[in-house]
Amino acid sequence: LIHAVHPIMKVLGFFLSALAACNGAPQGLYGHPAPYHAPAPAPYHATAPYHAPAPYHAPEPVYKEEAKPYSYEYGVHDEYSGANFNAGEVADGAGNVEGSYSVLLPDGRTQHVNYHADHYNGYVAD
Repeated sequence: LIHAVHPIMKVLGFFLSALAACNGAPQGLYGHPAPYHAPAPAPYHATAPYHAPAPYHAPEPVYKEEAKPYSYEYGVHDEYSGANFNAGEVADGAGNVEGSYSVLLPDGRTQHVNYHADHYNGYVAD
């Protein structure tokens, strides 16, 4: 009857009996299981100390600078380059400006401009 058993069944029987023997064997034959160590606790990091925000300070008021009287005049006459122009301006300190300038145009004419400017009318050329 043993000879009539299929060879695959013999191998399966041997494998199962070996597995059962290993499972029932005491642990001393195969070494001890690794001991359990709990993971190390996370390191403690203190939170940054609280610093109150800087107090609010309103910006310093900006005062409009008062106009100061002035006057200037200049001119250029260079025969080598052909440059010929002049300008002058006078301000009274109340915001009123009067001036003039002259410039030599490319066609040979000289352009003369008189102007005045104030806070009401702006720049006005004559």
